[in-house]
Amino acid sequence: MADPQINVDTGAPIINLRVPILRAGDFIGSAGASITLGVLSEFLASHRASANSATIIANPVDGRVIAASDRQKGVRAVDGRLEVARLNNFDDENVREASRLHRQSRDDNFLFRSPHDGQEWSASFTRFPVSFDHYWQAIILTPTADFIGELKRTNRQIVTIIVALSAAELLLIYFVSRRLSRPIEGVSRELKAVETLAFDQPLMRASKVREIEQLQSAAALLRNSLQSFCSFAPVDVVRGLIKSGIPLHLGVERRDMTIFFADLENFSTHAEQSTPDALLEQMSVYFEQVTRAISDEQGTVDKFIGDGIMAFWGAPVALPDHVLRGCAGALRAVRRMERVNEHWQADGKPPLRIRIGLNCAEVLVGNIGPSGRFSYTAIGDGVNVAARLEGANKMFGTSICISDSVFNAVPSRIVVRPLRRVQVKGRKQEFMIYELMGLANTSDPELKVLPADQKLAEMTREASALFEAGDLEGALRSYEDILRQFPDDSVATSMIGACRAGSLDSKSKFIAAPATAP
Repeated sequence: MADPQINVDTGAPIINLRVPILRAGDFIGSAGASITLGVLSEFLASHRASANSATIIANPVDGRVIAASDRQKGVRAVDGRLEVARLNNFDDENVREASRLHRQSRDDNFLFRSPHDGQEWSASFTRFPVSFDHYWQAIILTPTADFIGELKRTNRQIVTIIVALSAAELLLIYFVSRRLSRPIEGVSRELKAVETLAFDQPLMRASKVREIEQLQSAAALLRNSLQSFCSFAPVDVVRGLIKSGIPLHLGVERRDMTIFFADLENFSTHAEQSTPDALLEQMSVYFEQVTRAISDEQGTVDKFIGDGIMAFWGAPVALPDHVLRGCAGALRAVRRMERVNEHWQADGKPPLRIRIGLNCAEVLVGNIGPSGRFSYTAIGDGVNVAARLEGANKMFGTSICISDSVFNAVPSRIVVRPLRRVQVKGRKQEFMIYELMGLANTSDPELKVLPADQKLAEMTREASALFEAGDLEGALRSYEDILRQFPDDSVATSMIGACRAGSLDSKSKFIAAPATAP
């Protein structure tokens, strides 16, 4: 049997066979046949290892292709004539690559990458049995995807499903966590607002989760409790207590402060003539206006004493300008009550005239009282003086009476007029008291001095200098000049009476403790 050749008549590869004919051992002739390889190629095509595999029978010596599962590739045209294809020029890149690698490695079974698309292929080279007359081998090339492709597709589907489920799970977790975290964030904001005593935040919507709803209820209870507590204690004290985290304890400290006392003129008469509802309405407005004026200047409202109000500047938060702020707070309280009284009188309601005493001194401030119930307040001689200065307004018909310590602390920042030297009952030392008329160099309508008040202050300073020098006749004339230009000035009227008394003892006036003194 010869190697495959091309049949010139059919153009198909054939194998020529010749068999000798013998008679009695003598050669008498031969019989020959040409066998086409199409049947073998069709067999290889119908018995592929996989759908995309290729099977080839070839001569390993010269690489001549005997049969191929793709029979058309077993023949190639060269210069217009057909010849049997070889492994090194076979019309398939994978076959040529596998043949090359087999010659290099001498391995009969190996994996390689297709030079066409990089896909992994399996190559198997198997020799025909030795008993076969020719030295042929079968080559089987199969893409591994044909065997594990379905598994890979299944894996990809599984991965896709897992990713989709994970995304859905993450999305569900996100929405659930947001539903849980939003009310918790609301509780956090509520607690931060409580820490700064900001009670104007809107109430949180109740959560449907029981534990979170209980947490919201606890935060709301804390908020309401602190809000109620702030109605009975100075707000700055409560704020400082929350920020420090230190429990309250008894104790005081010395501090330079400005003390404020306010009271209403003829309150008892006003209370007798008003109905309880009308009195409550007016008193609520009065307390609101005065406490806001104090808070606007960073003051601390200590307590309400009947119709009186005690406040101070310089504690619990130290203020370097506490004297000036105390003066500004007193002026704002008086000016705001003047506007309120104008509206009340227009509505036929009786006015409430406020009187204020202001003193600057070193006092004791802190938590005072029994161990089970104490108050943050200030005590000391400086506090008593402030209370008595409030009462001095009644004697002079003034609204804001300040001590010399207040004037000496900010002499160029305030506009005052001197009243007279006084002696507080229980003290031997005399000191000058003044009426506060406004702040200097300001355009704030609640703080600035009116031109008429500026002139009144200048005229009063001249008259007071004569009075304190002992020139009662000269002082009398000066105060009478004031009264001619300002007929309703109660200070001039009071001092004219003191001058006419004609006694040096009248120069010093005792100030007794008012009803609101602590």
